[in-house]
Amino acid sequence: MLIARDADGRLINLTSIRNGHSDLHRMRGKTHYCPVCEHPLDLKAGSIKIPHFAHQKLKSCLIDHEPESDYHLNGKIQLYEWLKSQNMVQTEMERYFPEIMQRPDVYADTGQRKIAVEFQCSAIPAAQFYKRTSQYKQANIEPLWILGAKNAVRLSSSTFRISPFQWLFAKQGPDILGPPYLLSYCSSLQAFLLIEHLIPFSKQVFTSIPSVRPIRHISLHDVTPQAAPSPKNWTQWLNLIKMHRLKPHIHLSEELKTLQQTLYEKKQIPLSCLPSEAFIPVATGYLFHTAVYVWQTKILLFIDSLSVRSVFHLQDAGNEIKRDRQIVRRDISHLKHVSIGAPVRAYLEALTQTGLIAKETTYSYRKTAELNWTQNQEELLKRDNELINKR
Repeated sequence: MLIARDADGRLINLTSIRNGHSDLHRMRGKTHYCPVCEHPLDLKAGSIKIPHFAHQKLKSCLIDHEPESDYHLNGKIQLYEWLKSQNMVQTEMERYFPEIMQRPDVYADTGQRKIAVEFQCSAIPAAQFYKRTSQYKQANIEPLWILGAKNAVRLSSSTFRISPFQWLFAKQGPDILGPPYLLSYCSSLQAFLLIEHLIPFSKQVFTSIPSVRPIRHISLHDVTPQAAPSPKNWTQWLNLIKMHRLKPHIHLSEELKTLQQTLYEKKQIPLSCLPSEAFIPVATGYLFHTAVYVWQTKILLFIDSLSVRSVFHLQDAGNEIKRDRQIVRRDISHLKHVSIGAPVRAYLEALTQTGLIAKETTYSYRKTAELNWTQNQEELLKRDNELINKR
């Protein structure tokens, strides 16, 4: 905590201390209290950690408290100073809202928006995230959750591993049918890491378009994408397909075991030889927690069961997905509702570019060719490049 009350009830903000150690030394002899629960606080002002207030042991408070690292405290101070410099109507550190029992890291009023900034550097239960988000909205305050960038696991220049907890921070851009993005901040670099155009390859592996934006160069408006960027190339996506094809598939999840068995029984091919058409990136693919090649293969098997020139409807393909218990939906309750039919339709539209199917009407398609199920890895890798580079 950086805010406390003194014995006279005045708010003390440690970020406003001007004379450093001399002022802190004088403050040590005085009692300070939590603005929320009014219990006494200890002033922590050593030579290593950032000066801050902390509840005394065994003291309870009305709001949840998480241990604050220097990384978190520094980030909170930097975000406060950043918003304060943008001529807000009001900017406050750790303001307490008793009606909803919440105290955001930083509160800002732009005149048009009331914003509660939560710089989250440690994992919290999803239930707590949803509760706090709901309470802010009930008070007509927009929660702005910012993930501590040190928690972002980067696998390559544009590939990230995103855990279910980190997924809670996903936000939608102006187009709800576009891919989501993550907003994170690094207090060490004093820069935002904006991870845009998130498209899942598997449950936790996403390709993206990341950008680093120093806090001193941007405004609040700049951390919200105005339009979804388009990938310049799909190199990292192709690398993920190649890894899938070439790595041994030993420790498989139940869904992959089921898929592997189905492929052996119906097509006599291993999991590594899925058709290239099973790896098409789809903007709304995030609705599935299941790997892209699992739900797309399910649709391909359905199309494969039809004779050439057969007509089928979007709903037919969607029903194949709904009936399969191995295909799991991702938690998107913190985002605007998007129908599960959106990625299915986008995928079918993409398949019309491959020559496998053709569009008949708005919601119907005709099978125009047979799918090539082959075990020739060289042929598959070549087809992968041809198909994905057309995106």
